[in-house]
Amino acid sequence: MNSDRELRAAIVGYGGMAQNHARLMQRHGIRPAAVYDTNPQRLEAAAAEYPGIMTFGTLEAMLARPDLDLAVIVTPHYLHAPLAMSVIRAGKHCIIEKPMCIGAKEGQELIRAASDNKVMLSVYHNRRWDGWFLKLRELMAQEVLGDIFYVEMLHSGYQEPGGAPRMQWRADKRSSGGILYDWGAHYIDWLLGIMPAGVETVRGYAQKRVFTGITNEDQVDGIIRFSDGAVAHLQISSISLVKRHRIQILGTKGAVTEQGNGTLILNTRENGTPVETMLPYEKGSGSHHLFYANIREHLLYGAELAVKPEQAFTTVAVLEAITRSAEDGREHAFE
Repeated sequence: MNSDRELRAAIVGYGGMAQNHARLMQRHGIRPAAVYDTNPQRLEAAAAEYPGIMTFGTLEAMLARPDLDLAVIVTPHYLHAPLAMSVIRAGKHCIIEKPMCIGAKEGQELIRAASDNKVMLSVYHNRRWDGWFLKLRELMAQEVLGDIFYVEMLHSGYQEPGGAPRMQWRADKRSSGGILYDWGAHYIDWLLGIMPAGVETVRGYAQKRVFTGITNEDQVDGIIRFSDGAVAHLQISSISLVKRHRIQILGTKGAVTEQGNGTLILNTRENGTPVETMLPYEKGSGSHHLFYANIREHLLYGAELAVKPEQAFTTVAVLEAITRSAEDGREHAFE
């Protein structure tokens, strides 16, 4: 690809997150050049926000354009795989909003198709650039924590999933994949970026106690065991009357607690004495644009892709394994 020319991107699905993608890609010389949506009002909104942008009511017509380099899928989860497959088969580079898809088999097919068609495939795991995670990676690089043997990740509150009418698909298990597939996708991506060993077994537990009018679970717990013996506990709950956001990482030399308040708590020992250190980090989404910086560097200059499709596939496979384990009530070996 000619490295001195502008990259031109198509957006598939112009919902709430699409504007965020368009804004971030613009920061790095990727032009939002086209948009496809089945809703004419959304196409009108895109044309108003980006004068001159091409709008399409059919995906086929948009993908036939030879002047588009890549497409970003920003739709309900169950549409990720079929839409991405269409993009890939049209010879366009493809970015998918997380999660990559709902089923591991779909993920394998997408990776194979991208390889066959010689196009890039990546997934928008933007929260790898969260301030707390970047700070944690610094501590790990400095070997401050030692060997990590336990991780606890909690994300909970009391609210019926779905929220605004246009987001009701998030409460439907067929469309969303289940309660795990939203925030759980971020947590599993973080977890796999922390643990050095591979996943060995998964056990899931699901509860349905309050919100009986929707098909998503009320709460899911996943217990993940790694091949080195380390254990992780992930909990996503919509029925916890105590709102909790906590990540705790235990290592043989140090422990880290993160509660979303802009300060990482590091606990260590010096000469047998407990030491607690407060480490501030950048809150918010200030560094999320670096995802698109990497996409541009990869496509134009051959830089290593930050979010590889195989990594995003493993995240989906873990989410699916927890879900299946909760459904059949037994521990699953992870392959």
